[in-house]
Amino acid sequence: MSEQTRNVVGDHARLDTVVQAHHVGTVNVHQAAAVVHLPAFELPPERAHFVDRAEEQRRIAALAEPAADPADGPAADPVGGPAADDRGSRPRLVAISGLGGIGKTALCLRVGHRLADRHPDGAHYIDLDDYRRDGAIDPAEVLADLLPGLGVERAWLGRDFRSLVRQYWARTRGGRRLLVLDNARTGAEIQPLLPASAAGLVLVTSHGPLYDLGDTAPLELALAPLGTDRTAELLRLLLGEQRWAAAEPAAVHALATACAGLPKAAEVAGELARRLPHRSLAALAERLTAELHQQGSAPVEAVWDAAYAELSPSAAQLYRTLAQCPGPCATEHTAAALLGTGLTAAEDALAELVTAGLLDYRAGGYRRHALVRGHAHRRAEQADPTGVERAGARARVLHWLRRQAARADLAIAGRRLTVEPEVPALPGVPDADLGTAKSGALHWMEANRQALYGAVSLAHDAGRDDDAVALAESLWTHFLDHPRHADAIDAFTAAVSAADRAENLRARVRTRCLLARPLWETARFEEAAAALDRARALADLLGEDFADRRLAASAVDFRGQLALAEGEWSAAHGDPGTAGECFAAARAAFDAARAIHLAIGNAYGAALQTYQSAKAAAAAGEQTAAADLFAQAHEAFAGLADRRRMTARARHGLGRALLGGGRLADAEAHLAAALADAETRRSSFDEARVRLDLADLADRTARPEEAARHRARAAELRAAHGAETGAEGSLA
Repeated sequence: MSEQTRNVVGDHARLDTVVQAHHVGTVNVHQAAAVVHLPAFELPPERAHFVDRAEEQRRIAALAEPAADPADGPAADPVGGPAADDRGSRPRLVAISGLGGIGKTALCLRVGHRLADRHPDGAHYIDLDDYRRDGAIDPAEVLADLLPGLGVERAWLGRDFRSLVRQYWARTRGGRRLLVLDNARTGAEIQPLLPASAAGLVLVTSHGPLYDLGDTAPLELALAPLGTDRTAELLRLLLGEQRWAAAEPAAVHALATACAGLPKAAEVAGELARRLPHRSLAALAERLTAELHQQGSAPVEAVWDAAYAELSPSAAQLYRTLAQCPGPCATEHTAAALLGTGLTAAEDALAELVTAGLLDYRAGGYRRHALVRGHAHRRAEQADPTGVERAGARARVLHWLRRQAARADLAIAGRRLTVEPEVPALPGVPDADLGTAKSGALHWMEANRQALYGAVSLAHDAGRDDDAVALAESLWTHFLDHPRHADAIDAFTAAVSAADRAENLRARVRTRCLLARPLWETARFEEAAAALDRARALADLLGEDFADRRLAASAVDFRGQLALAEGEWSAAHGDPGTAGECFAAARAAFDAARAIHLAIGNAYGAALQTYQSAKAAAAAGEQTAAADLFAQAHEAFAGLADRRRMTARARHGLGRALLGGGRLADAEAHLAAALADAETRRSSFDEARVRLDLADLADRTARPEEAARHRARAAELRAAHGAETGAEGSLA
């Protein structure tokens, strides 16, 4: 980083003071801890060898020139675009299109690294294909991954798209950031991802022109294939001067022509030639040209065929079976599962594929170019016509993912209601390292979420119904903490179908309960109700043992949660009559579920249903009843081991209910205790919620300075952890 960049980073560092209370006897000792957000520079490394594109680089660099000083008056854009002052908060945007493998990403990364000093607030790279499902992306998911790099902690991410985009605008406003959006398909995909700053620069790549961008992009670049001379220049760099100098000009021309101007093809051909040092370029060019004419495919596929033919048996098997790995990328562990071998053999096979140019490594795992994926599919069909090899690989990777997801879920949530058993370790393949703390398991689940969600559908499509249900169950706790509704609805729908096909009664009940929540959280109440009505009807067919009665109670509880959510939605949309009916239905369902738990001696289940009934009463405005129920729940949780978090939340609910009922003195005692507990647990989210209630209490008891202090502290916590500005209501 240059001295200039270091200075600017220092100027732009965000410093928020977070006061953490430590209790010694009856004295509060507050210590200030600085939370500093430094700009994130997240561009992957550029290619080692790069040729041509000089004009494209010049035009992008010209567009990225800092705007003129306002005192000098508006200046025209150096490439004929609108004046900088006319852009308002729109960033400079470059749209780069061209055939897959033509070097769009390489150009963006080369330019991005060279312009980093002009963008001291950070540089970010997003491959939109990593977020693509059925051809479309969910911009909320992209924003949820971008915001942590802008200083927003995951616990403080907005819960819906509008909240996320407001956080993104707030964090990018006025900043000088560079953003690379790779593999866009439409202009509509990128519009929500544009930073709110005219000083920002966005580089977008796509296979074809993004016609729906309108005048958003002042610079559009369509990359043509490299000329034969430029391709030969790239091959010379890849092969080295000594090998190149010994080649016949005709062989050089033939090899460059076979690459068809695609840098990706040149990289594969160059790596193949280097690995076969005794084969002449003339022979290599002859082989590539012959395969091209025999197959009638694109020249780049002929290059990949040649590279594939030189692979070891293990690397070739992995190349053919990588498509059985769900998610956008593979890891050493999933590769080992696909092969049924240890990590060392998998790492060797991966390294061979990378060396052959058939696989790329980026942060998070190993990925294949889109054209390479098609080539691998054709080679798999050819080598494995019956599909036995691919079915075995698919079964192994699903088994491995199922086991790791269950292990992570157990570390995060502890023992809870599930209907599918744990599976043993996959022979020869080690388990993932989840660490020794809950945070390690959370990190693993989040890092592998796309593979895990994709695995549910893969298991369903493969007829592995038990795996589909088990994977969906293990994703439940992660979904509650990191809700991605579209992914969850797809996965849980597949799990429902798998349970029905397997005629597994307990799984049919459980999966419908899982599906209902993401449905109602996206206001699809009728679909959620249909799922839960069917779940309750199926639950009536369960037996009388503890596990079956507990599952039946869970189905009733979910129906109460749906009614509570629908009541809150109706109240927010001006329909108090419907809201009242829903709140009454919620309480009835929670009371019924509590009775089942009491009958089977499940103390925690009964306490949880008391807490749920208290929430429903509070939502209905019945604060006296709510206070009584919260008090009962608090007492019940306090008498159970390892339930400190729920004990604290019940006490907070009690304080709020007393506050709502006008019992201010009683409310203050409970809210103060809830605050002390939140500070001791270092739960910034709970602390902010309690402080807002204490501020309301202070207002009502004529203590404006105290109210201001609580609100200021809550605001500090929101700012320090990246909450949406002005999101007090979301903390309630």
